[in-house]
Amino acid sequence: MVDFRGETIYFIVVDRFHDGDPSNSHGKEADFDPTRRDYFKYWGGDLRGILEKLDYIQSLGATAIWITPVFDQVDTLLEATMAPYHGYWAKDFKRLDEHLVDHPDEVRVFAGHDTIFDKLVAAMHQRGMKLILDIVCNHSNPHVGGHRGALYDDGKLIASHDHDSGGWYRHEGGVEDWNDLAQVQTRDLCGLADFNEDSHAYRTYIKDAIRGWLDKGVDALRVDTVKHMPLWFWQEFTGDMVVHKPDVWMFGEWFQGGCWDPSSIDFANKSGMTILDFGFRNAVVSALANRAERGFREVAETVEKDALFSDASELVTFIDNHDLPRFLSISNDPERFRIAQLLTLVSRGIPCLYYGDEQGLHDDRNGGNDPYNRPMMTSFERTPIMIEMAELSALRRRNPAARKAGMRTKFLDADRWVFTRPYQGNALLVGVNRSDAPSVVTVEGLELRDGEHEDLLGGGVISVAGGRAEIRLPARGIVIFEQQALENGTKASGVHVDVSVHGVSAAWGEELYVCGDAPELGGWDPERAVRLDYINAATWATTVAFTESAGRDIHYKFIVKRGSTIRREPGLGHRRRVPTSAARWMDDWRL
Repeated sequence: MVDFRGETIYFIVVDRFHDGDPSNSHGKEADFDPTRRDYFKYWGGDLRGILEKLDYIQSLGATAIWITPVFDQVDTLLEATMAPYHGYWAKDFKRLDEHLVDHPDEVRVFAGHDTIFDKLVAAMHQRGMKLILDIVCNHSNPHVGGHRGALYDDGKLIASHDHDSGGWYRHEGGVEDWNDLAQVQTRDLCGLADFNEDSHAYRTYIKDAIRGWLDKGVDALRVDTVKHMPLWFWQEFTGDMVVHKPDVWMFGEWFQGGCWDPSSIDFANKSGMTILDFGFRNAVVSALANRAERGFREVAETVEKDALFSDASELVTFIDNHDLPRFLSISNDPERFRIAQLLTLVSRGIPCLYYGDEQGLHDDRNGGNDPYNRPMMTSFERTPIMIEMAELSALRRRNPAARKAGMRTKFLDADRWVFTRPYQGNALLVGVNRSDAPSVVTVEGLELRDGEHEDLLGGGVISVAGGRAEIRLPARGIVIFEQQALENGTKASGVHVDVSVHGVSAAWGEELYVCGDAPELGGWDPERAVRLDYINAATWATTVAFTESAGRDIHYKFIVKRGSTIRREPGLGHRRRVPTSAARWMDDWRL
């Protein structure tokens, strides 16, 4: 399984980022607004614009770029006013939209290897960056130009919602009860033609199209509107994508999903992809933008539910996106906005930055709601928060705790929160303070070595003695301290495999180990088994360096130890072939 946890994602609405080629701005109708005042028209951003700004994107620490869909969109304006500048009204999933290319013939992206899309992917890969393509499987397009749901296969019309003899679409009307998941999954979303996933022809078409984009070098997929299609479809889809490209990584948009939504948890645990963590975002915005009375208690309680997910470390965390008002539209408070952004970069999960946040970009009309949360990027200057974002992105790559550890609360009240993230001798210590006054908190039980530790953001030094320290929290500020292991398994020679197990029930004082027939796992001797680190209430993990067993089949179990008492995982245990390069194994405790 590919490990994406070291990445920092930068999310771009392509049309609103940078116009690298003005010649493609005009489409087939009057859908372009050169004044950039009409939020429902194209404003000129394109793929060359992203290519030209790769230096800028890398300078803020981003290692992966998520771009809105680039598929060919409908050409007629909805209600004569709205253009599909956002990319979510596709008519042909096997072509590039004409607004994004350098030359008209490049729309047939699968017919050649030298389009602007190919050049962007190649340039990113040369820099060690990954491209995440936003895809839509739930629907095609709304009623425009006298028809609805017209669908093409590289220019050939193959289906239409209004003349659907092949059963490609559903025809049950719009959603009436948004709390009824069956309706949500079988009815139209906002008038968009809803695909019928029971159609074998449709499934063949959409999977073939997405495989084509993976063959173009796409590294990961962000999947739109996943809550609107049944779980079995996603299991088939993700399985087929992984078979086609084993190192592809995927995350879905279950709108407002997260730890407070059981259906989204079930999806994240069973679909083959992770999800955007709306629960974490909402708690952070509540604490820092809305200044809710319970403050950081909301955020801490959200993190405490991480055990509900089979892998909370892969949840995609964010503060702003294209469907919600920007933080600065909710509360124009740059200092607390800074806390929110930097907190996301040092919390569990994979952080996603929204284009322009690093510039303080926002438009507060209509409360900053869609479409005003998608303004044009107006500045590419180096800002102070970009320097801090880059520093923390580098921290995530160099320190395993920043990628793999859970979050342990050490001090908490409405205005202040101190937590640690220990993993195999590595650790982060983070303190946040939303109040207008500085304060000092005394914290015990720290996993940091005795001695002095310096704030990565320049906020001073703490002295740790016996796991105890006084931490100065600046007003409306954040402090971050790092510890790197002196020696641990991750630095040993061999093939490094991250091993985790979920669903463990361990009491206070018990420790978890992995033991097996491989010599690196103790050769079934519990005294030589490998100890796992506690991640959350149901998850434990470690990193094993395999030497003798690389490339071999092995058998192992997880065991719980309390002193000399051993409790073994029931059943036959787990069988794996040890890879010859770094990998992840994610297991469930077998009953």
